[in-house]
Amino acid sequence: MHSALNKPGADFYVQSIALSLRYMNDQKLEEFGITNQQARLLGGIGSSLYDGANISRKFLEDMMQLKGPSVTSLLNGLEKKGFIIRYSREDDGRAMNIKVTEKGDKVLEALRDIFKSTEQQLHSGMTPAEQEQFLMLLQKAHDNLSRNKHSGNTRPVDAGKV
Repeated sequence: MHSALNKPGADFYVQSIALSLRYMNDQKLEEFGITNQQARLLGGIGSSLYDGANISRKFLEDMMQLKGPSVTSLLNGLEKKGFIIRYSREDDGRAMNIKVTEKGDKVLEALRDIFKSTEQQLHSGMTPAEQEQFLMLLQKAHDNLSRNKHSGNTRPVDAGKV
C-alpha cells in the first residue's frame, strides 16, 4: 500500500527485504545443495542439540513458524541429502532423535559465515546506532505480528480507518 506521498508502505519494504534475503542466501547456499529454509532448520537443530534441548516436532514447528507437514518435508530433504539422521528414541518409539552428520556439521560451519555476510550486507551504510535502532524496530514489528497471530486477530485492517 502506498502512503499519501506516493511512497511504498512498510509492507512493501519488508516483503522486498525478505525476498532479497532469501534469494541471496539461496544463491550462497546452492553450492552446498541446501535451501535457505533447510539451512535455517539445520542451524536451529544444530544449536538446539548443542544447548541440550529436547527436539520434538512441536519444537521445530514453533522454531520455524511452520506447520507439521512443512517441517516434515524439510526434515525429509535434510535427511535425504545426508545432513541429518533421524531415529526413534529407545524409551519412546513415537519420539524422534536427530543427529547432525559430519556433512551437516561442515555445512553448519559455512552457514555462520554465509548468514553473517548477508547480515553485513543488510547493515551496509548504517551506523552502529542505526543498526541497533533497526533491530529494535524489527523486533517490535515482529512482536506486534506475533501477538496478533496468537490472539487470532488476523482480519485485514480497513485502510480507510487507519
